[in-house]
Amino acid sequence: MNARTATWMAVGFVAGAALIGVLPAHLLFVARDPGTTGRATGGTRYACPMMDFIGYQPGTCPVCGMDLHPVTAGDLQREQQKRMGLELAKVTEGPAVVTVRAYGAAEYDHRFTQVVIPRIAGRIVKRHEATYGCCQIIAAGAPVIDLYSPELIAAQGEYQAALRLGDTNLIRNLRQRFSRWNLTEVADALEKGGGIAEVVTIHSPVGGQVLLEEMAAVDEALEVGREIMPGEPLLRLVDPDKLVLVVHVPEARARFLREGQPVEIESDDLGVLPGLEATIGRLAAEIDPEIRTREVRIWLEGARDVLQPGSLVSARMRGALGPDLRPADPEDESTWGRFPLVPKEAILSTGVRHVAWSVRERGSNGLLQFAIAPVALGPRIEDENGNDRYVVRAGLAPGDEVAAQGAFLIDSQAQLAGTESLLYPTGANAPASGHAH
Repeated sequence: MNARTATWMAVGFVAGAALIGVLPAHLLFVARDPGTTGRATGGTRYACPMMDFIGYQPGTCPVCGMDLHPVTAGDLQREQQKRMGLELAKVTEGPAVVTVRAYGAAEYDHRFTQVVIPRIAGRIVKRHEATYGCCQIIAAGAPVIDLYSPELIAAQGEYQAALRLGDTNLIRNLRQRFSRWNLTEVADALEKGGGIAEVVTIHSPVGGQVLLEEMAAVDEALEVGREIMPGEPLLRLVDPDKLVLVVHVPEARARFLREGQPVEIESDDLGVLPGLEATIGRLAAEIDPEIRTREVRIWLEGARDVLQPGSLVSARMRGALGPDLRPADPEDESTWGRFPLVPKEAILSTGVRHVAWSVRERGSNGLLQFAIAPVALGPRIEDENGNDRYVVRAGLAPGDEVAAQGAFLIDSQAQLAGTESLLYPTGANAPASGHAH
């Protein structure tokens, strides 16, 4: 450090000390009661209109010299309201009704899937026409395969011998065996004097459609010359008239829904799908922790002529809450509850604490006095016009006026004044002196 630098440092120190000496003591120090803990005591605060300075005594700003003005919370003159762009909203009363929309792809309802299986072992000697081709519709009773079965040939010989002997017990037992194989027609033919059939046809006991994704497995299972065992699946048939739509509804919206309620299904090209009956069949008992949604399964009936599996559709579900905030019947208004409703923009929230600023008094000169109102919120709802509202469980009543646009500025004013606000339920901490950041 050279002599010139040291000289200037000494001059600066002396000038600063002289400035401190001439400033009034009340601008440098704030007298405090020894019993205070740093919280605002409710006294008036004074703010500089130019600089970021808040003090506890009237006077001038120590930074720029402008007069300090008292800071009041919640009192707005007409001119202040205009500058803030203040807008008021009334707390209304009404039902908690929402429209829940979800999108997904329809698929087969596997509750109605049927499996065609043989009840007897043998070798496939023929595959019938109904089993060829994509998405083939198979009627109940349609032939599937022809089977050569030594076990069946032996059973027919035993049955012929029992008929000749007139052994009723053996006839009854053998006939039960043919019944278990679903081949009672073979026993009937023998009783009528027919000969032993070396090849028997296996029919489908149910009707349905072969799944596209299983055609490769079907071709392998029904390959001519292949040996099959009892109970081995040959075909899986679905009902093309019954589909299911699986959608995921956000947690907050899922609370409005209940099983059995009707659903409106739409497609982009046809709009509302005619003749399609849709209901909520199952609501998942758990919330997906990763995406915070609840799975909803919608049963679709009458889909054969209006909807195909894989089609992208939208589901429109109406939901309503009862007086206990549990799902009510959306088709029966007598089951709905009625609640105070407040616009979403009127609520200030930390995620834990929620407040609104309500009009406490109107002055003849246009002065509005606001008071903070801590509120307990229910679910958020959206009406048909896209307006967001909160259900209010406590803190506001129908008819109350609240600040919508401008509520944040009123709360900021309360923080400057050191009175109750969103972040400070008992008033803001009182800064010592100087700038408040």
